[in-house]
Amino acid sequence: MNNRVLFGIMCILFNQVGVPCFMQGQTSTGIKRIVFLIISCGVIGFINVIKGIILGVKILKMTDEEYEEGKGTFSAGIPL
Repeated sequence: MNNRVLFGIMCILFNQVGVPCFMQGQTSTGIKRIVFLIISCGVIGFINVIKGIILGVKILKMTDEEYEEGKGTFSAGIPL
């Protein structure tokens, strides 16, 4: 399994808790996502789930070359 497939699956399954942010090395964004999820009682988490599904499918449809060009710029959910 290559990184693109793993990242796409993680976006679909765990975007609401910031796992894709941690995978990209954006720990502060991942922590903010967890804090906002708790503060909003899950409302922001629901939004992040929808955005994660969209981003995950988009990444899974990419070729490896397209993924490498855009690596580090993928962002889905709140905070941006």
